[in-house]
Amino acid sequence: MKKLLFSLTLTLASLTTLATGYEGDIIYIDGTQWELLGRPVYTDTTLIRSIKAVLPKDRSIRSSNWDGFTTYWTIQQGKLCLDSIQYEVYDSSTKKTWAESLPLDTLRRVFNKYVEGNRIVATWFTNDIRLAKGKIIWYQHTFFERNYENEQIISIAQGKVTKKQEFHNYKTEGFSFDQVRDYDFPKTLKEKFHINAENYPELADAKRILISIRKARVDEKGNLVECEVSVHKPYDNERLTAEISEALKAYHPWRVMYINGEYRAYGIEYWTFPLKMPKDSH
Repeated sequence: MKKLLFSLTLTLASLTTLATGYEGDIIYIDGTQWELLGRPVYTDTTLIRSIKAVLPKDRSIRSSNWDGFTTYWTIQQGKLCLDSIQYEVYDSSTKKTWAESLPLDTLRRVFNKYVEGNRIVATWFTNDIRLAKGKIIWYQHTFFERNYENEQIISIAQGKVTKKQEFHNYKTEGFSFDQVRDYDFPKTLKEKFHINAENYPELADAKRILISIRKARVDEKGNLVECEVSVHKPYDNERLTAEISEALKAYHPWRVMYINGEYRAYGIEYWTFPLKMPKDSH
């Protein structure tokens, strides 16, 4: 019987390779600086248009900050307050870059509806904000998809703090698919997962098999508690789906990440595997 050899190339079933990691805003709480992983001003389209209208056209732009400004915040007396908006200017003659802030009177004019005394309170904003500091323990090169050792999730309702949660995040070592280089996948699969390819003669002529692993969940010891495996091409194959699922759950340990109160399986979930199936002569 001809043997089927799984040779694998890993790709994300998304457009994340076209994106980049975004810089966050800056927020101070009790004198401590945190990165705010989000942009609260963007929840009001009128505000963002007004901000861009008063910013200098020659401010520095980069892929991690396409709009060329950073907003600075504080939590004061239980309210989310905007302190300043800063941008960078580059002088091509001196090849120097420096930071400048929007003048206070300009800032107050733009946010005139939200001025309370000597503060600008973000009463337009109702949502959670995520704050971070310390080492990055997980990173994906898109938007704000990253996690730090220390994070806070603060719930805001019309500018007022309604709830605050603090977390100390960590990871434990173990296997995950994003650790493996493409050309090492055949060896990795053979050593770690024992898929009996010879049991599927109906797939002998398939140029590739497309497999997705989603909704993976691990426990604190690195056991894969559950996952959703799907075989999409050349057609659904329930037996192969079941065998892959069992092989994944039998392996131990998977990398564990404790993120904001949950054990997560980053590097396992939401991956798509196109499996090319060359045939040998035996």
